[in-house]
Amino acid sequence: MEISNLKKIGLSNTEAVLYLSLLKRGSADANTLVKSTGLYKANTYDALEKLCGRGIVSKVISNRKRIYQIQKPNSFLEVIEKKKRELEEQELVAKELAKNVEVLKIKTTEETASVFRGIAGVKQIYSEIINEKLDYLVFGSPKESGELLPDYYWQNLHVKQKEYGIKAKMIFNKSLRNWTKLVPKELIELRFFDEKFEPLTETTIYGNKVAFVTWTEEPTVTIITNLYLAESYKVFFKILWKIAKK
Repeated sequence: MEISNLKKIGLSNTEAVLYLSLLKRGSADANTLVKSTGLYKANTYDALEKLCGRGIVSKVISNRKRIYQIQKPNSFLEVIEKKKRELEEQELVAKELAKNVEVLKIKTTEETASVFRGIAGVKQIYSEIINEKLDYLVFGSPKESGELLPDYYWQNLHVKQKEYGIKAKMIFNKSLRNWTKLVPKELIELRFFDEKFEPLTETTIYGNKVAFVTWTEEPTVTIITNLYLAESYKVFFKILWKIAKK
């Protein structure tokens, strides 16, 4: 038996030297092993205790001396089996950690806020929706939303939505009921509020973003990237959807 083979199954150089020495002697006390191997006394005691801890070597007290001897031949197999079990447990823990890291990564998505002025900002919202192929929710659109952007823009948008299968739910004031005829019913569901209040601010929720459009002569658009905010607004939208009428 060679030291190199013992090291391959996890023994240190000192442990391997002591094991071979005990194999030749059958049993010996620590002082005898120090003299026969030339190892340092402290290293010898430490290595012998580790071998005992693994069940490779056993010790008995005889005449006030600790006598070490080789354990049963299959002790190495038991050590390896134990390592296998430990590795399997480590693998399970590692997989669980990987899942947690992935969840954490999703939850800690970068938070940003961007502000745009003009129609380009509105187009930015729908550009992101189309490029990322995201379903979206909208509520609060006023008449101005149809006046400041030409009909052909919305028509082209709906063509792209149909191409990618992007669906939407929208809640408008009843003044926009004519939109029912303009939007593709298989993609967009519309509901309405009967209240007389005509909001100037439109809210769009898509992915992990919430966009606010203030429909003045020069629209102001604020796009916030925040998973928690988006999820909260989705819940709020569900409440409004139940209240709104077809």
